Amino acid sequence: MRGKPTLRDVAERAGCSITTASNILQGRSHLYREDMAQRVLSAAHELGYRANSVARSLARRRTATIGVVLDPQHARLTHNVYAHDVLDGVLAYLEPRDYDIRLITPRTNDPAAIWRRIDNGSIDGAILIAPVMGSPLLEWQHYSTLPVVAVGSTLPDEYLLSQVDIDNDAAMASIAEWVIQQGHRAIGFIKGHPLHWSAHQRERAFRRVMAQHGIPVREEWVLQGDYGSESGAYAAAQLLRQKELPTAVLCANDEMAIGFIQKCRDMEIPVPDAISVAGFDDSYWARRMGIALTTVQHDRYQVGYLAAQMLLHQLETGDARPQRMLIPGALVVRRTVALANALAAVPDSHATILTEGGSRL
Repeated sequence: MRGKPTLRDVAERAGCSITTASNILQGRSHLYREDMAQRVLSAAHELGYRANSVARSLARRRTATIGVVLDPQHARLTHNVYAHDVLDGVLAYLEPRDYDIRLITPRTNDPAAIWRRIDNGSIDGAILIAPVMGSPLLEWQHYSTLPVVAVGSTLPDEYLLSQVDIDNDAAMASIAEWVIQQGHRAIGFIKGHPLHWSAHQRERAFRRVMAQHGIPVREEWVLQGDYGSESGAYAAAQLLRQKELPTAVLCANDEMAIGFIQKCRDMEIPVPDAISVAGFDDSYWARRMGIALTTVQHDRYQVGYLAAQMLLHQLETGDARPQRMLIPGALVVRRTVALANALAAVPDSHATILTEGGSRL
């Protein structure tokens, strides 16, 4: 197709008349069968058609409000540090441009109900905070023509969503490389929540770096977490009962690393003297716990700022083509990772730690 897609292109793709396509794209989908409405909306998204709807919105003066939508899986803000930091960045970009935000916290998994609530004429576009695998938020193209940007999830191209996220792959690879440079070859890994794309990206990066260095991954040292500190503590309890231990453990986020370290302290296993631990995020507590955590920093504020910038660009230009922006992380070396050959023995009441060559300390 040459040039910008037209309403005729959408109608032809959906197999309907131009009038039908126009009515559905102007919010009158209730006049038609649900499957027809979904075909038209899907065709519009696949073709990147939005210019005329944006022009109409400009003509009638937009609401100057952007919706910030939390995934139903983590719709509470109370302990959601990631969402708080992203919101700060969104506000920093929108407020000087006279935009407000509307926080939307769905309490249902019904995609039709969620998108009726989101796309009800009260907002001009939406920023989705970390939608998880199978999230009803990801069915947006069947229910809405709003401009949408997702943050905190590097999604497959099939979702046709503009995205801003940290480069999870490169960031985890950087800390895995650094730990290996400290002489560690016996390395464990605590995985993040299985429904989060970031968890899988970080695990894949860890496994790839290990393979590149010819270091086998001991599957009994790869434990499931859920990004919460309690899951890190539980993983530590499982790992520390084993006959042999890694010299270092990488955690897919800081909260799990902190839980892991706290369990080590409870069991009188010193970090990093007996086992090294690294996290991911450079969260508030990583910088303020009793022993400063080695981790990867990424700028959640910048993620929010750039997402708001990307969304307003879509509104102003009518360019509906999905864009992807990945922000690099930065290794932050503190005091929870020691040189492998400097590790002390675990107390006799606990498992032994493997040295680089696989012998016991």
